[in-house]
Amino acid sequence: MNTRNRSLLIVLIVILLLLSAVVHAEDAMTWYSRGEDLTKRGEYGAAINSYSTALSLNPLYLNAWIGLGYAYTKSGQNDMAIDAYTHAISIEPNTTIAWKSLGNVYSIMGKDDDALHAFENATIINPQDSYAWLSKGLTLSSMGRLNESIAAYKTAISISPNDGSAWFSLGLDYYTLGNYPDALESFNKALTSDDRNGDAWNYKGLTLHRLGRYQEAIEAFNRGLIVDPRNVELTRNKEVSDSALRSYVGESTGIFGIYLLPAAMGIIVCGAVLFLWWRRGLSVRTRPVNGTSDDAFHSETTIDGSIAGGSSPPSIPHDVFISYSSRDKPIADAVCASFEVKGIRCWVAPRDVLPGTNYPRAIIEAIEASRVMVLIFSSHSNTSPHVVRELTHAVSKGVIIVPFRIENIQPSKDMEYLIGIPHWLDAMTPPLESHITVLGETVVTLLRTAKKT
Repeated sequence: MNTRNRSLLIVLIVILLLLSAVVHAEDAMTWYSRGEDLTKRGEYGAAINSYSTALSLNPLYLNAWIGLGYAYTKSGQNDMAIDAYTHAISIEPNTTIAWKSLGNVYSIMGKDDDALHAFENATIINPQDSYAWLSKGLTLSSMGRLNESIAAYKTAISISPNDGSAWFSLGLDYYTLGNYPDALESFNKALTSDDRNGDAWNYKGLTLHRLGRYQEAIEAFNRGLIVDPRNVELTRNKEVSDSALRSYVGESTGIFGIYLLPAAMGIIVCGAVLFLWWRRGLSVRTRPVNGTSDDAFHSETTIDGSIAGGSSPPSIPHDVFISYSSRDKPIADAVCASFEVKGIRCWVAPRDVLPGTNYPRAIIEAIEASRVMVLIFSSHSNTSPHVVRELTHAVSKGVIIVPFRIENIQPSKDMEYLIGIPHWLDAMTPPLESHITVLGETVVTLLRTAKKT
């Protein structure tokens, strides 16, 4: 073979190799497109096969790795999803979508430290990614690092001021900390963004209830029921606020009490002014007899409700301490509301922690004063060091522990040692309210037994 023919053969081989690469690339794109279509239809098993075929033709196909990770996540194969997203990151370390997706998988698995690392990388790569900041905030909230999560939510909001999810999450953290004015403002912002968010209406109502604004709370629950009429929490919380309003007014019928409240308050204020004016005149005209002081008649109260010159009124006694992870607060609130409608007084943080008091000490004292502890048991509380500390103290004080399991998971070694599963109640199948009813009946029986003994 002469030199010319040899050169032509080499050129032909190169052309064939290039054509083969182009064909393979087109085939990989075709399989990737099929995977996308299958994913949209929810056929995740078939989508996994399509993405895998695309990657066998082009192992460096970034989007195919990301698509494969998503399909694995949706099919519940979290470990495989992590491998897929890790491959994507090895190809392109600065792809924020892979980091965020990896963080989401870790969050699903309850691996908050790994999730936080992934979301932090996403915010470093793109500081203007509001979703990455929101996800970072949610992870920090799950870890109980609320001051840091609030800062993350505020960053997300500064980037995307109309992000209803960020406003709602910010409100939840303020609510958990007992900062009800800021919580109310946040929930209002969330509802401005999306007034069909039943959860935002529910928490706005709960916040107003905590502020003692019962009528406004009832109105918020009613608005929530318009958009979410089957929401049992809205219905239950509305009943609690309605009951509180009637008790506050002192009337047996809600409608009459609602309209009587402004008039009653006006009469009380006017009467107080007239009484103080009369007492002032009396104190000028008369003197104490035999050295007695007129101060005993003037038992005035300070703005926080304590007696001037004396001690604060005693705290309301309770029977049940509710232990829970902040991620399960809606369920803890539902249990508390259901119990208190039945007359079972509960202690739950942060609601019952008085402003200015030592937070850990308040929890310890509340546990010691309880006869029963209800544990909202989930994947979050199972790994919460705060919940473990509460349980440890309850066990040391002989408090009856009732685990209320809302997820089908096995307790950690620490949990298993502490709770011993003596009164285990499962609440993993809907409707939740029926399980809460059974829980209440169980607690009532335990309280009666404890009283007899």
